[in-house]
Amino acid sequence: MFYVSLSKKLCCMNKLNFLFSFVGLLIVNLSICQTTTVLFIGNSYIYTNDLPEMFVQVAASKGKTVEVESSAPGGYTFENHSTNATTLSLISSRDWDFVVLQEQSQMPSFPPSQVESDVYPYAETLCDLIRTNSRCTIPLFFMTWGRKNGDSDNCQFYPPICTYLGMQWRLRQSYVEMAEDNDAWVAPVGMAYKSVITSNPEIELFSGDESHPSVCGTYLAACTFYSVIFNETPVGAYKPTQVSDDQAVVIQNAAWNVVMDSLNIWRIDTTTVRADFEPVFLTKTVAAQFENYSENADSCLWDFGDGSEPVMQYPINNQIYDWMYHTYPEEAEYNICLTAYKGCAEDMICKARFIYISSKQEIEKEVLSVYPNPVENGVLNLVNPIRSSYRIIDISGKIVFEGNISNNPINVSSLKAGIYFLKCEKQNIKFIVK
Repeated sequence: MFYVSLSKKLCCMNKLNFLFSFVGLLIVNLSICQTTTVLFIGNSYIYTNDLPEMFVQVAASKGKTVEVESSAPGGYTFENHSTNATTLSLISSRDWDFVVLQEQSQMPSFPPSQVESDVYPYAETLCDLIRTNSRCTIPLFFMTWGRKNGDSDNCQFYPPICTYLGMQWRLRQSYVEMAEDNDAWVAPVGMAYKSVITSNPEIELFSGDESHPSVCGTYLAACTFYSVIFNETPVGAYKPTQVSDDQAVVIQNAAWNVVMDSLNIWRIDTTTVRADFEPVFLTKTVAAQFENYSENADSCLWDFGDGSEPVMQYPINNQIYDWMYHTYPEEAEYNICLTAYKGCAEDMICKARFIYISSKQEIEKEVLSVYPNPVENGVLNLVNPIRSSYRIIDISGKIVFEGNISNNPINVSSLKAGIYFLKCEKQNIKFIVK
């Protein structure tokens, strides 16, 4: 048996009229503009200069719609938040896209054993509460910054935090570990602070107490959150009047560069799921094979448009295999839809087709056939070969053999016994031989 497929490019359809008549093409992509919802949980590092509202303004200036809420009593810890009625009510109030978690500013910088007992259990509790409310919410740890001259109150008990750099390093370690333990993301605000302090120390990021943020410091945090959540540079975004144009450029670039420099460490997933497929029509019965070109998907749902039950397609060897087969009840127009999923993200594409086989004789002049089939002695001969490269694919969709089709016959003795598909292409027409 053989298959012939439609080229991806709509401009090539005229070349295929001798094979099929397609009436109507509808492609629908459900990636539409949406509101991003963010809940901020922390303390005075969040309410000073109103970080959530500044983040909203940065996002709005870049064309994003954001809704925020916050629970940020002064000096609050993760332990306090884990039993606070306001915090718990806000977590359960809606299906948030992100919930930001900021611990009391000193505690994650303390000795590892103390952090493990006093911080990590409550970080886990909060993450569990967040995911119990909605499995699709992303917990986002707010890595804070070391105090301008270190933690003088606790320096005598733990020397590494006697300096800004020492305290910053411990904060980094603790927040990254919390994210790893809880399958969460990190907003590396503290490391963005370090970048600006190193490159432009004249920009004051601290208020007079050398702990809380100045307006520039809060703006740097807002730009960092924008970079993390939207995977876009904040360059050119809104800036507060207290921040000069030159300062804004430094801050915007620092936020973006720090985030993008270590996406794997911050555990930020920037890949986007995309659904796409191409139909490959069988000529001797009303049936079709579909090639799945979806990207970054961990599963796909096929709706063949004929009233049959949708079919879920799962990955093999951690990859979506690249084909799906379906038999239709009759020749007709069908609206075929493929939805690709990645965790809680999804993307759907629909292609409406009327499938009509106009001339088997014309098709058979162009076909590629093979013999013997089944293959004997490991040698596959081609009849009416076309000059092209080819791929041999096993029944799971894995490419197991490829080469130049002009080398006829093909030696397939290295392949195990089984069912395979030989795929090659002439101009914009694909041929598939089972």
